[in-house]
Amino acid sequence: MEGKKRAVLRLSVAQTIIISFVTVILVGTLLLCAPFSSASGEWTDFTTALFTATSATCVTGLTVVTTASYFSLAGQIIILCLIQVGGLGIMTIISIFSVLMRSSSSLRKRTIAMQAAGAISYSEIKALLRRIFLGTFIIEIIGALVLAARYIPEYSVAKGIKYAVFTAVSAFCNAGFDVFGSDSLTRFSADPLVLFTISFLIIIGGIGYICWFDFTKHRFKFSHYSLHSKIALTMAGFLLVFGTAVFTFTEYNAAFSDMPFAQKIMNAFFESTTLRTAGFYTVDQAKLSEGGVLTAYILMFIGGASGSTAGGLKTTTFAVLMFTFIANLRNDERVVAFKRRLPLSTIKAAFSIVFAYFSLLFIAVIAILAIETGKTGMTMQNVLFESISAIATVGVTRGITADLATASRLIITLLMFAGRIGGFTFMLAFTGAHERTATLRPKENILIG
Repeated sequence: MEGKKRAVLRLSVAQTIIISFVTVILVGTLLLCAPFSSASGEWTDFTTALFTATSATCVTGLTVVTTASYFSLAGQIIILCLIQVGGLGIMTIISIFSVLMRSSSSLRKRTIAMQAAGAISYSEIKALLRRIFLGTFIIEIIGALVLAARYIPEYSVAKGIKYAVFTAVSAFCNAGFDVFGSDSLTRFSADPLVLFTISFLIIIGGIGYICWFDFTKHRFKFSHYSLHSKIALTMAGFLLVFGTAVFTFTEYNAAFSDMPFAQKIMNAFFESTTLRTAGFYTVDQAKLSEGGVLTAYILMFIGGASGSTAGGLKTTTFAVLMFTFIANLRNDERVVAFKRRLPLSTIKAAFSIVFAYFSLLFIAVIAILAIETGKTGMTMQNVLFESISAIATVGVTRGITADLATASRLIITLLMFAGRIGGFTFMLAFTGAHERTATLRPKENILIG
C-alpha cells in the first residue's frame, strides 16, 4: 500500500522543475512584499511583487514599477538573486549541491539535472554543472570589472560597483533588469565600451553552456563541435548579422535618425543582440518603425540557444523547422543537418513546442485585448509586442506594462513563467504524458496545403 502511495505522489521531471520555479517565485514575492524591500518602507501589493519576482526569476525584465526608484537596496539585491537563480536554472543550482556533494546520485536526479542544464548525456552531468557554476561567475566578474571601469568615474565608487555588478549579472542571465531608471541604457547609446561589453555578456549567456565547452575543448576546430553547438552558433551568427542589417535599414531614418552612421550600426547590432531575450534597450522601442517592430517580433520569438540563460522558441528549435522545410522541398524523408540525420522525435518535439508557444500567445493576446478595450496605447501591435516579449522572456516593452489591468498583469506573469520553463515542458506537466504501448494503426493520407 505504501509503495502505491509513493508511486502516486511521484512527480514527473516537468512537474518537479515547475514546482521548483514556483517555490523560488513565491519566496521572492513574499520578500519583495516586505517593507524593507521598498524605498518608501511601505508594504508592496502582492500583484506587483509577484509580477516582479516572476520577471526576475524567469529572467524577463518586464516591470510594472521602476526598479531603481521603487525598490530599496535590499529589494534590488533580492531581485538580483532571483535573476541569478533563474538564469542558472533553479534545478541546475540544486543539482550542483545534490550531485557534486554526493559520490553517487539517482537516475532521476541526473535526469532533472540534465534537462535543467541542457546536457546531452548522463555522463556529462558532473563536469557540466561544475563548469557552469565556475564559468558563470568568472564571466560575470570580468563583465562587472569592465563596466565598473566605465561607471565609477561617472558616478561614485559605491554606485559604480553596484551598477556594474547588477548590469553584468542581468546581461549574462539575459534578464534585462537595470538600476539606472526608466530609460534603460539610452544614456549609453553612444558608448561602445558599455554596449559591446553588455552585448558580449548577452551573447555568451545566450549561446549556452554546451557551446562554451565545445569551444574550450576544440577551440576553433568547428568541425569537431557537437551538432547542437554547430547549429546554435551558426544560428546565433546568422541572426546577429540579419538583425543588424535589417535594423540599420528600417531604423536609419526612424529610431536611429539623430545618430551618426557608426552609432546607427552599433545600436542596430545592440538591438539585434538584446531583442533575442535580453531586454535592455538604447532607443525607445515605441519609436521603432513598423518594419523594425516586425523584425523585433521575429528575433524575440526565436530567442537564444537551448541550455542557455536565454528564452524564446530557441535557435535550435527554429533550425529544426528550417531543416525540415528544406527536406520537404527536396522530397527527402530524411532531415539532415551538418551531415547528421535528425531523429523523428526531435522533429516532432520542435513542432510541438512551436504549437505550444503559438497557442499560449494567441489566447493571451485575445484575452488582454478584451480586458484592455478602450485604453490608450493598448493597440494590437503593442499588446502583441508585450506578449511576445513576455513568453520569449525578453523584457522590452513599448511602454504599456505599468498601465495593464491586474488581470492582464497576471496573464503576462503566466506567459513569462511558461516561457522560462519552456512551453512544451509547461504543457507536459499537466498532460501527465507517460510511455504508451504502440498500437499499429492503418495509414491514410489527407490533403494539405
